[in-house]
Amino acid sequence: MELKYYEFMNDITKEDLFEGLLGYGMFAEKIPPIFTSLTLYDFCKNSGYSWAIKKDFSAVSYESIRNISVPRILSIPHPAAYVNQCKYLCDIWPELQEYFFEKTKGQLFKVSRVHLRKMNDKKELFEMNYKNGFKDGYPETDISIGARYVVKADISNCFPSIYTHAISWALVGLSEAKTNQTDRSKWYNKIDIYTRAMKDNETHGILIGPHSSNLISEIILCAVDFELTSKYKYTRHIDDYTCYASSNQETEEFLLSLSTSLKAYGLALNHKKTEIIRLPTPSEKSWKTVLNNIQLQNTISISELK
Repeated sequence: MELKYYEFMNDITKEDLFEGLLGYGMFAEKIPPIFTSLTLYDFCKNSGYSWAIKKDFSAVSYESIRNISVPRILSIPHPAAYVNQCKYLCDIWPELQEYFFEKTKGQLFKVSRVHLRKMNDKKELFEMNYKNGFKDGYPETDISIGARYVVKADISNCFPSIYTHAISWALVGLSEAKTNQTDRSKWYNKIDIYTRAMKDNETHGILIGPHSSNLISEIILCAVDFELTSKYKYTRHIDDYTCYASSNQETEEFLLSLSTSLKAYGLALNHKKTEIIRLPTPSEKSWKTVLNNIQLQNTISISELK
């Protein structure tokens, strides 16, 4: 059964979130599996311990070479800074669940395809490629009907470009955020504070690697989706957008609207990767994805048939 975005969020309890983020989400999947934070999670869960916020919580960086032979800088957060951020995100999880409900309840299909979720037989709450997409649905087939163009776009250096003050802008609006920007007691400002503490108190950029960063990015990008989904048919894989348009004019309008909405949160399109494709195109990728997600006994994937 297909689920709404907010239903995935509501399925996660505060306890699930804390265990998933701290116990299993401190290290990126691409980092060699020689570390574990389960002992840290057990200690913090049993003791309730947290650390005072300091400005010298630095992360450790690690270069991961991608398939395109371009390195991506992954980060391992300072344990104290990460514990503090995870604990606070769990404390305000009901507020965040309500936020995601308000921003996504009107979507005809789930726009964001990669986000935190509970998984079968795993305590992790995030991974880049999910093995079973039935709960997500397959909207591409429906939204491509009648389309003459497909637009591919992504955000330029998304995580390194996120402005931490924009978290508050997304959560409560620019006006309220600006009015209360110095009030450290506001729950939305505290997210900013704990996120900055992960990176030497810098306001620009969040770490690539810890699973909490995906949650932070979704706060901002779901606000962008809220502004666009009533006009355009598209899906988003973290910071990669695929929009189906009926005319060349609509493709240009989508790119302009997306660029304008992103700029409101301090983000920008990567124009070098922007692509407009005339339809029809071969649909192999779409039907292979659907078939590979069909879980039948004694079957093999389509890729194994080659």
